[in-house]
Amino acid sequence: MSRVSGILQAALVAAAAVSPVTAAEGGFASGRTRLTTPASDAASGRYIVELQDSTGPSTRQDSSVGDSIVGQISSLGYGATVKEDFSAISGRFKGVSVEITNDDSSGVVDDIKSLPGVANAWPVQPITLDVSFEVTSGTKKWNPHIATRVSELHDRNITGAGQRVCVVDSGVDVSHPALVGKIAGGKNLFEENSTALTDCVGHGTFVSSIIAASNQDFAGVAPDSEIYMYKVFGCEDGTSNEMVLKGMLAADSDDCDIISVSIGSNTGYVNSVLSRVASEIAQDRLIVIAAGNSGAMGPYFASSPAAGRGVVSVGSVEAAQTLGWPATIVSSGGQSLNISYVTSDGNKFNSTIDVPIVLDKGDSCNIAGSGLDSTAVLAKRGVCEPAGSYSSIASAGFGYGILYDSYNQGAYYMADVVAWSDTLKLMAVTTASVGDWAAEQIAKNYTLHLKIQADAQPAAFAAEVPSAGQLSTFTSWGPTYENDFSPIISAPGGVVYGAFPDGKFAISSGTSFATPYISGVAALWYAHAKKDRAEFVRRLTSTALALPAFESIDGKILDEVASLAQQGAGLVDAAKLFDFTTVLLSEPTLSLNDTDNRVNTHTIRIQNTGSEEVTYNISHIAASTVSSRNSLLYPNTYYPPLISAAGSLAEGKTIIVAAGATQDIEITLSAPDVAPDSGALWSGKILLAGSNDELLAVPYIGIEASTYNWTALHHGPESYRYDDTDGILYPLDYRGKAYHPADGDSPETYFAFRYGTYEFSVDLVGIDWKTEQFAYPPQHGSGSKAWLGSVRSQPLADGGYMDFPMREIVRFNLGSYVTFRSFANGTAIPSGRYRIFTRSLRMFGDASKPEDWQLFISDPFSIQLGSDPIPGHNATWTSSLPSSTAAVTTIATAVPTTSSVPTTTAPISVPGTITTLTATATPTGLEGAFTSLKLQRLKEDTAFVIDPAAWMELHIQISMPSPVAADSVLTFAVPAEITDIAEGYQLSASGAQAGDTSFDPVTRLYTIALGEWTTWNKNMVGDFFLMCRFTPEFAASMKQGTYVVQFPTVGKVWEAPVYYTAVNRSVIYERLSTAPYDGTSLYTAEVEVPASLGPWDFVRLTTSHSADSDGFVCANSSVVIGETLDAENRIESFIDVTASATEVCNVKNFRAMYNETLTGDDVLRFTVGSIQGNRDQWTLNVVYLLDVQLANGTLVLYDQRTLEFEKNPRLRSFNFNAFSGERA
Repeated sequence: MSRVSGILQAALVAAAAVSPVTAAEGGFASGRTRLTTPASDAASGRYIVELQDSTGPSTRQDSSVGDSIVGQISSLGYGATVKEDFSAISGRFKGVSVEITNDDSSGVVDDIKSLPGVANAWPVQPITLDVSFEVTSGTKKWNPHIATRVSELHDRNITGAGQRVCVVDSGVDVSHPALVGKIAGGKNLFEENSTALTDCVGHGTFVSSIIAASNQDFAGVAPDSEIYMYKVFGCEDGTSNEMVLKGMLAADSDDCDIISVSIGSNTGYVNSVLSRVASEIAQDRLIVIAAGNSGAMGPYFASSPAAGRGVVSVGSVEAAQTLGWPATIVSSGGQSLNISYVTSDGNKFNSTIDVPIVLDKGDSCNIAGSGLDSTAVLAKRGVCEPAGSYSSIASAGFGYGILYDSYNQGAYYMADVVAWSDTLKLMAVTTASVGDWAAEQIAKNYTLHLKIQADAQPAAFAAEVPSAGQLSTFTSWGPTYENDFSPIISAPGGVVYGAFPDGKFAISSGTSFATPYISGVAALWYAHAKKDRAEFVRRLTSTALALPAFESIDGKILDEVASLAQQGAGLVDAAKLFDFTTVLLSEPTLSLNDTDNRVNTHTIRIQNTGSEEVTYNISHIAASTVSSRNSLLYPNTYYPPLISAAGSLAEGKTIIVAAGATQDIEITLSAPDVAPDSGALWSGKILLAGSNDELLAVPYIGIEASTYNWTALHHGPESYRYDDTDGILYPLDYRGKAYHPADGDSPETYFAFRYGTYEFSVDLVGIDWKTEQFAYPPQHGSGSKAWLGSVRSQPLADGGYMDFPMREIVRFNLGSYVTFRSFANGTAIPSGRYRIFTRSLRMFGDASKPEDWQLFISDPFSIQLGSDPIPGHNATWTSSLPSSTAAVTTIATAVPTTSSVPTTTAPISVPGTITTLTATATPTGLEGAFTSLKLQRLKEDTAFVIDPAAWMELHIQISMPSPVAADSVLTFAVPAEITDIAEGYQLSASGAQAGDTSFDPVTRLYTIALGEWTTWNKNMVGDFFLMCRFTPEFAASMKQGTYVVQFPTVGKVWEAPVYYTAVNRSVIYERLSTAPYDGTSLYTAEVEVPASLGPWDFVRLTTSHSADSDGFVCANSSVVIGETLDAENRIESFIDVTASATEVCNVKNFRAMYNETLTGDDVLRFTVGSIQGNRDQWTLNVVYLLDVQLANGTLVLYDQRTLEFEKNPRLRSFNFNAFSGERA
């Protein structure tokens, strides 16, 4: 069961009989988020038109084909001109792009598609690059080729010599040192009459270098191959599907063996224009395409053109290396230590230095010393964000900062560091052992120097982060909406190094860079084996290494094999691709499809190309089965929950295949034992283990769901009236008030797309129109029983607008709204009564069949154009909204804790003795001014004390009816058992200072010195709190009972009883403690859950410091079972279950779960130790969530409980002022 949290707003409006609308469970209008769409959905006026018979041999068509289509479009009343004639580029696609100057109709695409000889039409859409670069001027010793075994091929002189790779991208820096002589040519398709391949974006240069770079420190996958560049970008980080189509077709026309495309959009439909054309090119050529960088969206978020059939779609794996640089620390004692350091962004520190380096007593977030810009500091890495370390070192004046690792944070790049200081020239991280060595030298009174050489060679080493070598968080998940495999393979693409224009290098991440890696592997195969697209793809997928399911947020491996929807066949293994003599001859992947179209039985064909017969044992390995969607059928976002069920192979087999022979193997897979509509996305591999030590694998994937019934809308869109005066959504026809769309006032229609849909539209129909009348394409009419037209949105933020219908929708989970201004053809909406009609075409649906659409119609409402009357509208009409739509208020009850102590004025009696704590000092000053002095728990109105060492507050109340002379004092004596009482604070009054506070620890008198404010005010009342606590020694000696703390004042001794009681083991108990630790303080939070709250299936505690600068200390965090309790019900002996219960513990996150039932007086205790990032802060907060899954199926949520550590005593008042009064 998942946690659901939200706020249900409900406010009754006195003047109306209708309550404001609130979103029901699963409603779209959970917040007012306006739908924002890429400009592709705005009226661009440019369209790609495909003509019939576009398939066939790759020959150019007659360029006059454009003239014919322009004439036909013009006959419809549009002004059209041809912008690109794709038929003249390649015979693969017979079509053109046209620009329509009077594009004022939502039906342009449908109109064009209706023309004789037109096969399809799409709007031209922009595509934006989703990458960024960290740039440096130095080269790096970068070798990502070990994990992929490409390095082994290089050792065998397999380097791609003579093979060309055609790259469709942003251009290339042909003079880059790593690419000199590698660029064979190219075409500038973006700029007419230009042959320049200039890359002012950097993307194409980076991509090219991954394939073919070669210099002393940096080698591409195929360093002896060559690049042919098809430039489809200008100097912006965006292009269009039109330009990418042009680039792919040009590469196809030039007979490229390998086409590499690191561009795409999230329209992951097999029939989108780019996917369609890529599918056709893939019939004859190898086309390698980036899978996308939208991993956060979870399963079913493929991209285009990667959704094309037969293409090689590529996912990303994080680099296994960190780029380090060498330095030496020299001790005056004669020893030296060679170290490797990592700069914050991976860039080389390109200077020679020999400077003193000091070991700081603080940490990088709290530098204790100071220095000059000619001095370096070596400091323990603190737990604050990297920017905090940078600021601390820079503010201390040092010119160089080396951080040695701590708390297992890893020597790795530090993100989000902005170098604002002119004096701090280097901030870097090294390993923890460097700090230990330096401390030994300093202990012997030796001094240290840091030496760095500008021309030093890089020192790459294994990345010290959990994500190294794992699947990238950002890599997009498949399958496609049509259930095709995507991605089919993965390669290094996360935190990788490559060339950047102007002779520079950069670090970047994205499937954009995993794609050229596979293109480079293909170049190796084509150059040294054979130019066989089909065999290469089959070898690629059948020899890949399956990677584990890695959840990057927690840095934890969840299962042995990740879903193939995320990784495809896995990480490319180039050596096996070349060396295996067992070759797959059948399909490279197996799609089992959905439950409506299930194909369980497949035939796998293999060939033994070796010289001896081989025995194969056929078995199966299941990948992780993930829950692809939630109860409302919205896809689960990253990381989707795992399901403990998997597919299975009907039976294992053993076969013998003679040398040179082929063999067909029929296999049958069975679905996991789950409900057929569960949304379980299951995958795995059929394994063929040969006696020749080769393990061939065929990946498969299936889904337990009906794609046809997995509709885009989980219910009809919701239309409301938004009242901007009170911020409330009301029923659509609230009070019968008319809308004025032409003036910017229209209903808000909310929707979200939980799955793909080929077409979605927001239309207007007459008040008497019924969904039974719908036919496609809808025919325009007039009157109350007619379909009146699709709408055009109100202007978007960029000034554009969006016309309905929308096609090839990108799904999204957050309900968003659109408003409309006119009909989609730009015609104003006349006065009248209307309904909003929304429609969505199911996947695999036939648009001509009404049953394949989701059809929804709203309540009626009125529109008025200017002052035109509304036909048939009664000005006194009121809503007939049924009362069942009234808002419902839901109240959630939290789990009680020990802080939930009832307030009572009755006499209190607790077990134990009564002890009086007296004060011996004699108070002075005004008499009778104090009206109350009492002790209570910090920020809680109770005198019950459960933890005697915890902070308390002394609540002071004062009354002075008449003016008092300035410099008068009020004093009270404090018993010796009370310490750390807040003092030194000013007592404020309205617009003035009422007095000051001070405490003398020798006389133990607390003094309130009054100011001039008291001389001109009367009826003065003071009301404030002073933090204090028992001394540690006394707190440790306390037993259950009543402690009467006396505070003598002039004329009266005030008694403040404190009741020290045993821990209440019927509720959750929280305890805070602080102790010295590692040069700072350790703040320990304990949360104890008694067995009496069960029986339970599990208890989980989750807490995080990701939103602050503090961090957890895993060595001081634990989970234990308290078995015996002392007289105060505190845990006396326990069993440590930390190892089995802790799910995640790192410097920023802690999560633990205990899934055994406790009995009797047993207590489950979670202990979390924290340290401060910024030690100047007065507080440290631990915010935790506690989930108790009871055995009866109830999930009790104890959310957002904040435990606040106070470092210093402070004064608190109910409001800003401690005193109030009246002018005398």
